[in-house]
Amino acid sequence: MAGISLNGVYNHFIQDYVSKDVTHADAHRKDELRDVYKSIAKHNKQSPLYLLTNDDESRNDAIDIKERARQLQGNIFSLSDQEDRSSLTHTSAFTTDPGRVAASYIGKTPDQDVGVIGFDIEVTQLASVQTNQGHPLPLEEKAALTEGSYAFDVRIGEQEFEFQFNIYDSDKNIDVLQKLERLINKADVGLKAKITEFENGFGAIEITSTRTGVREGSFNQFDIYETSGDLGKGAVAALGLDNVLRPASNALFTLNGEEKSAVSNHFTVGSKFDIQISDVTDPGKPIHVGVMKDNEALRRHIMSIMDSYNSFVTDTVGENNDKFKSERVKTEAIGIAKLYMTGCEDIGISFTGEGTIEVDEELLKQAIEASLDNRQLSSIKNFTDALIKKAKDISVDPMKYIDRPVVNYKNPESTKNTTSPYITSEYSGMMFNNYS
Repeated sequence: MAGISLNGVYNHFIQDYVSKDVTHADAHRKDELRDVYKSIAKHNKQSPLYLLTNDDESRNDAIDIKERARQLQGNIFSLSDQEDRSSLTHTSAFTTDPGRVAASYIGKTPDQDVGVIGFDIEVTQLASVQTNQGHPLPLEEKAALTEGSYAFDVRIGEQEFEFQFNIYDSDKNIDVLQKLERLINKADVGLKAKITEFENGFGAIEITSTRTGVREGSFNQFDIYETSGDLGKGAVAALGLDNVLRPASNALFTLNGEEKSAVSNHFTVGSKFDIQISDVTDPGKPIHVGVMKDNEALRRHIMSIMDSYNSFVTDTVGENNDKFKSERVKTEAIGIAKLYMTGCEDIGISFTGEGTIEVDEELLKQAIEASLDNRQLSSIKNFTDALIKKAKDISVDPMKYIDRPVVNYKNPESTKNTTSPYITSEYSGMMFNNYS
């Protein structure tokens, strides 16, 4: 019976208390964890001593409001990968010939003038894979190798692999080649094999690397050879496994006239651009890669901020009870919205009677395409910053939204008020269950 009871407690905790998702807001660095602790300590140092109600309803409400705040913060953080999580800077890369050179912008902090970011690229050679092709053999004739067990080795970079196979007296050349094809493909070591058939019933094994290019100090993407051992020799020579039909090559290109190379056709430039080249460029006609403002991304960003606010306002209220001050949460959130978003009707953002925000998507799109002015952008950014701050405040002390009588006020004139973070942590500090 005890085991059943414990399982019930565990399942209840997992379903109701543990966070349903993990966001950027939960991936804290050491300095961020330190700030969380300092926030709790500072809050408690000036806070009166409360009488906390020890009942399930209060605990559930406190945990619920804290999780709602954490979700709001996580939703906002997920909209931007920049250091400034409320940044509205959205940029995308473009090229003058995306059919030959495709680009995406991966920079964290783009310059203010996005028009100056970019470069010219000329591609003279694509990176290619290495292909070995064995000797053409009559497929339906008796195997070129005698019956026995054979082995050969493959070196790919600094790794070496041994392949073993058997040949029987009844095997034909096609049987041997099919065995090698299955053996190499099943090994999945960075090689692909297939049988190439020629005219007059001849065929050969073709082995290709899955990676392109040759790293410095190497001549081949892979090498096939035989070493001394107990198994039979001669398979490499008889089948021509070491015959290089097409060697691997590096991509050759210039960036603003400076010669560069890469082992792959997919590479990054200056930690800002992700480049994929698919064809050489015409001589003397470089392709320009640059950055432009991404209006669609900005529209989606603003829409997501408003949706996150609306979800927080509507989901947090829920059912009122004698102890949970849900209307206070709603009033504070609406107050933030009205402080910063009033006067944004001309860009399609307005309030409903319930305190939620309504967005005219078409009007917002038109306003963004006409370029939002600094006042409008500042209003949205300040609104986002205020939401993040409110979410952090709620996470530090969700119990302020639970009925809790004051037992003792601290002396405001005293300079000896000490920090006791564990009192606050009784209901909130311990709830930072994802901050690890």
